[in-house]
Amino acid sequence: MRRDITITIAPESDIRKEIAKLSLHFDGQTEEVVLDVNATALLRVSRTVPDLAQDFLCVASCIYAADKAVARDSADDKWTRHLAIEIPVENVYTWADVADELSDCIGFLTGDRWEISFRHGEKRLVQKKPRRRSVRFKRATGGAVCLFSGGLDSFIGAVDWLTENPAEKILLVGHYDGDVSGPRSDQRALRAICKQKFDGRFDLAQTRVGLSSGGADTNFRSRSLLFVALGCYLAELLGEGTPVLIPENGPIALNFPLTPARRGSCSTRTVHPHFISGLNEILRRVGMLNPVINPYALKTKGEMVEECRDQAVLSRAHAFTRSCAKSSRRGHWINRKGPSGKAPLGCGICIPCLFRRAALHKRGLDNEIHGIPVELITDLEGAAQSDLLALVAFLRRGDSDREIAAGLLGNGSLPMDRLPAYINLVKRMRSEVLTWIRASGSNFLKHEVRAC
Repeated sequence: MRRDITITIAPESDIRKEIAKLSLHFDGQTEEVVLDVNATALLRVSRTVPDLAQDFLCVASCIYAADKAVARDSADDKWTRHLAIEIPVENVYTWADVADELSDCIGFLTGDRWEISFRHGEKRLVQKKPRRRSVRFKRATGGAVCLFSGGLDSFIGAVDWLTENPAEKILLVGHYDGDVSGPRSDQRALRAICKQKFDGRFDLAQTRVGLSSGGADTNFRSRSLLFVALGCYLAELLGEGTPVLIPENGPIALNFPLTPARRGSCSTRTVHPHFISGLNEILRRVGMLNPVINPYALKTKGEMVEECRDQAVLSRAHAFTRSCAKSSRRGHWINRKGPSGKAPLGCGICIPCLFRRAALHKRGLDNEIHGIPVELITDLEGAAQSDLLALVAFLRRGDSDREIAAGLLGNGSLPMDRLPAYINLVKRMRSEVLTWIRASGSNFLKHEVRAC
């Protein structure tokens, strides 16, 4: 069933928010859904407001809101939604020229069918409040913008760049949703650690974007688009050619389907090379010349940890990063609290947690408390352990290069000249995880992979 969504944009009743009011209107539904956007952090970095990047932020915010507002249960197959959305922008004709390509790109990202169209907006998204006297702000500076999620990969990305570019500054951008606890405090804790080593060389702009009334879908597949749009907003302020770094280890970015059931729309594609390539081409065509780059596209998570440019900072900070995809689902956890009395930051058995533990093991840092430690696993039954079951099945299968290539290409288009490198990456990931399970897994898990 197609859901038609129109966005209205009007002056915000509370001018202190310095943002316009964005509302989603659904065909046949009288109640509007209002976006929860706070632009204060962006204006704190610079009072200058970009043009095309502001449009892109509006587009990404509307798509993120629609993605959250429409439940997948409303789709005929209980998953693939048909969403037709009209978004208000300033540069209508510029965005209309790429509407079809953008619809396809977002469809690949979320696993839905999108029909995106544009109209001229009555207001711009960011609305600077009038001031009685001018306030001087320092011009934003930096050699790059780096997405800063609160996870291990993004932290390593920031540390590596700051270490490799000792004479330059970087702008870190954080996003958090009012419905989701964790990211905001995680990002601030890591900022404090970075400040000890890199004080004066970075700024962090944390921006809240979500729905005022919550959302029906909790997959957050379009979050990466919003995150990139926030990065592009800041990058346009810094100047043409300033890169937007989206640090993510290659296996998670590719999200190689560990079993046939995990292919297609059931597999997340937030930093998949096909999505990043398509998005970069769309941005280039509209005139936004700030490339989106994943510096770790061909690195495993363990290689990122092992090659981090400042091992001392990593040793202090890794326990404050969060990699878990299921940290809010604690009903089945064995450990509800760690030695400090706080809940563990990760479940321990989702794919991001499993890759994280294998990665930290390479540097002797796999010493964190998890909701379900693999050291205690005695079976692979139950929905809670579906990720671990899929990973063990992949390890035991021992795919050939041809089978890995088929899995990769079945999960998204890839440049053929880089396919051998991606195959090798998957094989290194397999070796990395297998080494860790043999060292740290329970006797049951070690027995399961004994023939690998």
